Formats: sequence, structure tokens, C-alpha cells
Amino acid sequence: MLQVRKCASASSRSVLRASLAGDPVTNILVLGDLYQPLLRVSDIYAAYEGRQVRAACSIYRAFSTPSIVLSAGPAEAKQALVEQASGQIPDKSISLCSPEDVCLFEKYFAILEWRHEQQMVADKTMGLSHTMITASKVKKEKFELLNRFYVDHHSEAWAPIQFEAGPYYCVKQRGRIVSAAGVHLVTPTIAQLGNIVTDEAYRNRGFAGACTAALATKLASTNRIVSLFVRTDNKPAIHIYEKLGFSKKRDIAFLVMQRKK
Repeated sequence: MLQVRKCASASSRSVLRASLAGDPVTNILVLGDLYQPLLRVSDIYAAYEGRQVRAACSIYRAFSTPSIVLSAGPAEAKQALVEQASGQIPDKSISLCSPEDVCLFEKYFAILEWRHEQQMVADKTMGLSHTMITASKVKKEKFELLNRFYVDHHSEAWAPIQFEAGPYYCVKQRGRIVSAAGVHLVTPTIAQLGNIVTDEAYRNRGFAGACTAALATKLASTNRIVSLFVRTDNKPAIHIYEKLGFSKKRDIAFLVMQRKK
């Protein structure tokens, strides 16, 4: 019989990390929320059958709209977790999930928007391309400059806590940031790139590629898998990532949802 329990203790989180570590690519978002700093703003639940973890769910609250993400697992376990999560969400939420999991949300949420994305992973055997453009690591004392850049460019996936998770790289022109790339999360085995943004006036100059290459090279040097999500209709970005050694691994559904009354 399935039981859903909140993973509030260090021991329960340790068990869950170990159960998800076998498939870090599919489980990346829940796995990332199990590590600091994202753990501070995440509620983690697991569905157990006896002592065995069948699936897990995280409610991430760093954004104004909370996100619900699921690990791999049987549909029955994931449905129980979505039911648990729905009780914690009074209004709107978002989710990044496998397309086959969308139906699990529809009992509790109205789908307001469905955006098609894909997960790409750097192939270590290909190597990461290098560029003549210099991208530099953003130091702690320059955080406010980076934060202002993302706020000014309305980066929907940016939350300041992510700067604590791992490195950010940027290209500057005349003393100001015009392109940047960073991470959403970093675990001992996998890192998720994000917030890859270039000022409109400086696009098509290779700046985004330079930032992404510097960041991915740094993370790959620590033997981590390097992953990112990208909209399937963003062909220019996909072309850049493919040149840097990334290839598609799976489809992702980005959902904006309204809790049913």
C-alpha cells in the first residue's frame, strides 16, 4: 500500500537522494531540490511502498508562482504525490514534467499553458567547443550587477538563491553585463544550466555561446553531467547548444496551471 510522507529529516532525504541517484537526468529537478541552497525553499515528498521509494515530488517556492516537479516512477505513485502537492497549492503553479505525466495534473489543475521544451545533455565524448570571446565568472561582490541584469531582462527563471547554487559567467561591454549564463541547481552528480540571457542589442555575436561554454566546461571538469532545458521552437539556441556538444535526451512539458476549486 502506498504512503506519501514529507521528507523532513536528514535521514529521509539521504535515503531519497540515494534512490534518485541511479537516474539523475530524469530525476534532476527533484534531486536538485534535495540539496542546499534549494532545499531551503522546497517541500519534498516521497511515495513509499513498504520501505521502498516508488517516486518523489518537490514543491519549489523560490518563485512567486510555486513549481511542482516529479521524479521517475510508476503512475500510481506519482498520482498520489500530485494529489498531495495539490493540497499545498491554493492558486496558480507551474510544472516541468514528462509529457506523459500531464494527465496526472488534470484532475486537480486546469492547464492554462502548455509549452514544449526538451532536455539536452553535454556529451563528454564530443567535448565542448571553445570560443575566442572571454566570459568571466561573476564574483560575489558583483551579484547586484547580475541581479539587475536579470531583473531588467525579465528573466522568468531567475531567483537570487540560484546564485548560491553554483557559478555564473558573463560577458561585459563598457563595464556592464550584456550576456550571462548560470545554474538552476548543482548536485554531486549533475548540474542544470539556466538563465542564459543576452541583451537584445548584443545578440548574434557569440556571447551566449561563450558564457555557456565557459560554464559547462567548468562543471564538466568536476565529472558532473551537464544538462539544460530549452524551448523546442528556440532553434537558434538549440543550434548553439548542439555546437557546444549538447544533444537531446527527452521531451519536457512546461505547464502553467490553475488549482481547481
